[in-house]
Amino acid sequence: MELSRINLNLLISLYHLLRSRSVTAAATAQHITQPAMSRNLGQLRGIFGDQLMVRVGNEMHLTPRGEALWQQLPPMLNQLESLLVPSEFEPAGFIGEFNIATTDFITHNLIPPLLADLQHDAPGLSLHFHLWHPGMIDSLRQGRLDLAACILDQVPDDIYGKQLGEDGYSCLLNNNHPLANQTLSLDDYVNADHIGISAGGDKIRAVDEALAKINRQRQLKVTVPFIHSALAITARSDYLLTLPSHIALQLQVQYGLKTKALPQPLEVPPSQYYLIWHQRLQTDPAHRYLRERMLKTLHNYRNNA
Repeated sequence: MELSRINLNLLISLYHLLRSRSVTAAATAQHITQPAMSRNLGQLRGIFGDQLMVRVGNEMHLTPRGEALWQQLPPMLNQLESLLVPSEFEPAGFIGEFNIATTDFITHNLIPPLLADLQHDAPGLSLHFHLWHPGMIDSLRQGRLDLAACILDQVPDDIYGKQLGEDGYSCLLNNNHPLANQTLSLDDYVNADHIGISAGGDKIRAVDEALAKINRQRQLKVTVPFIHSALAITARSDYLLTLPSHIALQLQVQYGLKTKALPQPLEVPPSQYYLIWHQRLQTDPAHRYLRERMLKTLHNYRNNA
């Protein structure tokens, strides 16, 4: 028998026919009409070259071929179902690794408690973190990267993602800065010396593009790759640092900084935060477990920020 001659629905019909030895009962069990089940029985008889079940008096009896099929079919269907339905994922017994891209803020401030829990719940899980940049979308496609928590303008069609929220921008400066005790004007802002963060997203581009729309340009004197480095430098210098507001508000006290609203008419579009992965990993049990744990961590932070 060629597999191309039979489909899964016919195998299910065969199961119910052999089990009940009744076209009517089999049709009811499979939730199809009696004529449809009769047609299925006819196709099955043609495929197997056997009557499969015949009437003896008032009852239907299985033929020897039907009896043999009834012995083989249930375990075979169970094996087939195990292929189609993934088994329940057991994190404690899983051994594997994932590559994850995030910003340095997420890695420094949000990931440590998650990793402490995962070390206990899934000790065989190895996680390797990388600093996110927009070009890593291709790394997701090519399998070099499994998951990313990042800022994106738009999620590509072949990438799955959950939006975590959005955030505007604020300006940070130290308490001794000449502008510390006044409302920032646009002239104040563009004439001051600025520090920017070059890695982990497009925070510099977002601000500079917004300034360009009003025909202004700031003086970006220093760039560093990490948020905490930028904050430490800002605390000891007269640079202005522009960051997403939730980061500014959370870390200003730690570094002894002041937060100020951006001057009008400067309007920087809100940053869109996502957790993203390639479509090929959508149904992978281990990946689903990991991203759900990360989503919970990130959502808890957003709700408590």
